[in-house]
Amino acid sequence: MATDQTALDIGTLNRLRILCISETGWFDTLTVFDDIRAAGGAETDQYAIPWPPFGALHSENAAGFAALLDAETTDGTRHRLLFDTGWNPEWMNRRFAEEGIDQLLQEGQIEALIISHEHFDHFWGIGSTLQHCPNISIYVPEGFHPQGLAFIKQQGHTGKILTIPTHQPFILIPGLAVVSFPMKTLLQVEGENVLYGHIRDRGLTMITGCGHGGVLNLLDYARQTFQGGERIHALYGGLHIAPLEDWDATREQVIATLSQYGIDKLACNHCTGRRAVEKMIETGLPVVQGSGQHGSQTGLFVGNGDVLELG
Repeated sequence: MATDQTALDIGTLNRLRILCISETGWFDTLTVFDDIRAAGGAETDQYAIPWPPFGALHSENAAGFAALLDAETTDGTRHRLLFDTGWNPEWMNRRFAEEGIDQLLQEGQIEALIISHEHFDHFWGIGSTLQHCPNISIYVPEGFHPQGLAFIKQQGHTGKILTIPTHQPFILIPGLAVVSFPMKTLLQVEGENVLYGHIRDRGLTMITGCGHGGVLNLLDYARQTFQGGERIHALYGGLHIAPLEDWDATREQVIATLSQYGIDKLACNHCTGRRAVEKMIETGLPVVQGSGQHGSQTGLFVGNGDVLELG
């Protein structure tokens, strides 16, 4: 645990509203992993698989992950940030239109796009963002591949691309920081950005795309690094506990340990795994469930069009 002298003060938010634009990375997991096996397996370069927008392979299965963060700082200023930008442009165009994200981008009301990591379902739909706001500032984690950076430019980006160095918290706005964590995972993807917000009178909120670094590790980092980290108010996003719905004693222990953090709200997305969320509910964790609408596959997750209000 960090001492008061060494802990980083990232500032404070009055409130934070998270709109889940789309948590449906894809509709059928078996299809995605059959495609990966056919392409050569887990070590394949993801850009070699002809999924949208690079090809039409199982385009009907491709969707994406994205969320809109609407934050108010203590001086009353409102800030909007886009966290991830989905996968299939057709799906993301639809969801952006349904939630009014396209208009917010066109009007310049979204200040920046934070990419959690380079995986197809979080990043490949970037054209749906850039067609409305080509000069938006983009934050990527350390480890982003040259091909990914080139793809951003090919999609018409004219703004700044900022790389977040590993383990060096960067304050986006007072009360909200992004941290890049080292990791190597499926399809040669490296590095993941995680967001941490400090909400007045509530504590810290952690926001993940997939949380490949391990939910407990990421929470412990917050405890050790940030002022107010001893109080975890909320979690939002993919927690990567049982994305393939497999289960064992290690995953059981993760759920048991989560219950010791005193979390007030736990809002999960796709790669957490349905079984993991069911275990959380059985354990008594304060899971915020969703409506199961707009293409969401389950109400266990905070799904498409659902909102998490914090503060």
